[in-house]
Formats: sequence, structure tokens, C-alpha cells
Amino acid sequence: MKNNYNFFQNRDCEFFPCHKVADEEKFNCLFCYCPLYLDENCMGSPSYIINGKGQRIKDCSSCLVVHRPDMYDKVIKHLQRQEEIVHIDVRKLRPQIEDRLARITHINDMEDGMRAEHRLLADHVVNSIMTGSLSEKPNGRKIDSNRKGTVSNPMEVYVLLQPFARECVREGYLEFGNKKIDCNVLEQIDTAGVEKGYLYAFHAPDVDLESAGTVLEQYYMEAFQVACMDVIRGWLQGYLERKNSVYEKMYCSPSFGPGYYGMGMDAVPELLGLMDASQVGVSWNGECMSPKMSLVGTYLIAGEDVFEVDSDCRDCIGQSGGCEFCIKH
Repeated sequence: MKNNYNFFQNRDCEFFPCHKVADEEKFNCLFCYCPLYLDENCMGSPSYIINGKGQRIKDCSSCLVVHRPDMYDKVIKHLQRQEEIVHIDVRKLRPQIEDRLARITHINDMEDGMRAEHRLLADHVVNSIMTGSLSEKPNGRKIDSNRKGTVSNPMEVYVLLQPFARECVREGYLEFGNKKIDCNVLEQIDTAGVEKGYLYAFHAPDVDLESAGTVLEQYYMEAFQVACMDVIRGWLQGYLERKNSVYEKMYCSPSFGPGYYGMGMDAVPELLGLMDASQVGVSWNGECMSPKMSLVGTYLIAGEDVFEVDSDCRDCIGQSGGCEFCIKH
């Protein structure tokens, strides 16, 4: 092959080829040192060894990804990406999820007898989803084995986080290139103190609603998914605050997103259009997000806690002509 911008061979190198290959003619030396070496989510499949200093390092001796002649554009595209994918084990958030579930369904507001019945069913649903089994109902009756396993991957939720610059944050809206996304709550915040922001997308754990034996059981399955999404949004707020406070204390906003904090639902496709949310299994089908229990939104990072706003704004769906705190009440 001819040497050019995306392919180069140095046959005078004493190590050529530095990997065992079947066809030396197609061995690309352009990325002599792998530019993805420090990327834990690189495009290859390295193994790991412990070096003499006790450090865990990559062993890329069997990886040919960056030396294939067709990989130049893919490697460059990978290097240009700034997003990260966070894995969250929902089992570790179980107490918070159960508490949120109880508040969503108002179990604690029920009369004693009804509360006990609903609590038993809710606990059963949570446990069955967390363990991936619906082998036995609370009253002891067995469930058809064909309906075992309520979720395809009950343990992890994958969240896409994509940073954006402070210049995108304006008074009353976010601006990405030629896209303007209204977010009324930004009229109440001192946006001058914002340092950066993040877009996010994820979906709740997959739950097989058809496995529900009753309508009430299905209701608690769906409530479980909503509780997971609420708890994960709170977890992400804390994660981003810690992530950005390595050198000095920073603050992270609540999740500003379509349907709350003054952002309309029409922002959903606009926000998804700014990300490759398919990486975490979220897409837009022209009418709504898929899966149904998906979320997209933003977080903001600032050096001071400027995110305290009126509590009514939390459930504001972003009506046009709104804010200046409901036009000064």
C-alpha cells in the first residue's frame, strides 16, 4: 500500500512489524504508539498485567486495532469524543429506590391493612426485579416458569454523559450551535457563575411488564422504574459534583430536563440530536423516546451554589411565556 495521510510503513524500523501479522503489506505504522493506550474504553481488547512496580497496565501485544489500514478514521473519531459512559449498579441504590418507590405510590399514607398488603407486593416486586426472578408470589403461589426473569439486565444502568461549554448557557435558554433550547429556570440562576454543563441520557432497568400477574403488580413494576430514574438522577448530581471538585469545591445543579425545571417536552429530540444516545440504548422514534422509560436532560456545574430556586419550578413543564418566576407570580 502507498504511504499517505492515513497509512504509513517504516520497513527500516528494527521492530517491523511489531506484531505478528499474516500480511505485512497491510501493516500500518502510523500509530506507532497507540493513542488509545490510556483510554480504559479503547477500541481494542487488551489483556492486563502487573508490572514490577505493582501497577496494573495494558498488554496490547495481541491487539492490531490501530495497525489495520481501515482504522484511521475510526481512531480519529474516537479521539475526538469527550463523552463518558457511567455504569450504575442499581443494587447498591436499593434503599434509596425503595424509599422513592414508597413516596411515589404513597404507601405510607394508606390505612394500616391496605398499607401492609401494598407493602408486601411492592417488596416482592423490588426483590424479584433485583434478583431477576418471579418464582413465587407473596401469598406463596407459584408463578409459571415461563414468566421468570423480569429484567434482561437487572443490575446495571448505563448513562451517557457529554460535557458542553459554559458559553452554551444563556439567561433563559441553552444554545448549541444554531439550536436554542428554552429552560425557564435559567432566568432565576446567575448563569455567569456556571463553569460547564453536561448532557445526559439513560433508560430505566428493563422490566418485563407482561410477566405481571395482576394490574397492581404491573403498576408497582412501572413505579419501580420511575423510582430508579429519580434516584439515578440524584446519584448523577452527586457524581458530577465529586468529579468536578478534585481541585476545588464545585456545585452541581439538579437535573434540568424536559418536563421539569422549566424545560418543555419539545426539547427531547433536540437534546437527543446532540448526542449518540444509542450507545446506552436510547433513541427517538419520531414521536417519543425508546425505551419508554428513558430520560434526557442537563446538569450545570458552578463554583458557587447558585442553583437554589423556588420549589414550584421543580415540576414546571416549561410553558411558553413562563418564568420571571411565573411572571412575578
